[in-house]
Amino acid sequence: MDYRATETNGQATLFFTGELDMAVGDQVGQLLQKYGERNQTVRVDFQDVSFVDSSGIGSLFFTTKELLALGKEVEIVNVREEILDILHVLGFTQALGISIGKAE
Repeated sequence: MDYRATETNGQATLFFTGELDMAVGDQVGQLLQKYGERNQTVRVDFQDVSFVDSSGIGSLFFTTKELLALGKEVEIVNVREEILDILHVLGFTQALGISIGKAE
């Protein structure tokens, strides 16, 4: 999985490309933590994420939960329908109460 990030006025946007699976889950969690620590809001853009599995999502889930506990805002945007279905089945949105935007 590749990524790029932008930071402006207390908001970071992380653009991920590729697959979010067990092989890269920890890396994604570390990146979210890094940018979340120094910004109030973190937007995770899934436009170019082609696949997720439950083990890859685990790191994203726990890091998001930690950031929310610190009063940070986390938003996941541009999520493909099939990935959105997986997030719903895993209870990701319900458990965290965060906004997840569907890809257009």
